Amino acid sequence: MPEYDYFNGENFITFDLLEIDDEKHEVVIAITNLGKISVRTFDLYFDGNRRYFEYGCLYTKIYIDEFKEEN
Repeated sequence: MPEYDYFNGENFITFDLLEIDDEKHEVVIAITNLGKISVRTFDLYFDGNRRYFEYGCLYTKIYIDEFKEEN
């Protein structure tokens, strides 16, 4: 499952990519933050050829192409 680690200034948050729906412009992500796991659906945006979703109160851009396959 593709995964991305994001440092929010205090701790790492792990995003696991579950599903991308390009027709609905949505992405489903499992978020692990401080030991809690939640599953959320985000709007999918485009920045040129790159797909991303916005996370947190600062609307940080998390780019899908930066997710890596973890073994």
